[in-house]
Amino acid sequence: MPQYLYEAIGGDRKICITQPRRVAAISLAERVSQEMGRPKIGELVGYRVRFEEKLDKDLTKIVFMTDGMLLREALLDKLLSSYSVLILDEVHERSVNSDVLLALVKEIALQRKGDLKLVVMSATLDSSKFAQYFGQGVAQVDVEGRTYPIEVYHSLSPHSDFIVSKHSVYLTFFY
Repeated sequence: MPQYLYEAIGGDRKICITQPRRVAAISLAERVSQEMGRPKIGELVGYRVRFEEKLDKDLTKIVFMTDGMLLREALLDKLLSSYSVLILDEVHERSVNSDVLLALVKEIALQRKGDLKLVVMSATLDSSKFAQYFGQGVAQVDVEGRTYPIEVYHSLSPHSDFIVSKHSVYLTFFY
């Protein structure tokens, strides 16, 4: 999603994507950077987590960070004016930081009146509840997830190997 938004919006301001954990923020920044053909992290795509950041003040346009780091930025810039898009990802993994951030960005979006695009993503939560929280005029998109059939086979004796068939992987674990 950040790649598409970057191509669509461009401009001087940045796109911020929050993650609940630092490992996710770093690994996603590295992956998006690779996918965009910019393998050097910290140029076009960067990250900011507690005690570590790889950003270039002038070059970085897509910034991955933890919820707590965006809250910290909001203390310094009340309207988060350097960002044109905020993506709050994994909001189903609720924490104090994510809950405060939801309330804060709701107010910021109202104050910036259409100047800020806000995307709230969750793999498991009911999107209608978020749409209701953010009020009228909110676009709601539900994307159907993929499910795959799972077949379970039980073994009467221990096996130290696994079998890969055309559609399945069979593993045996013993505790």
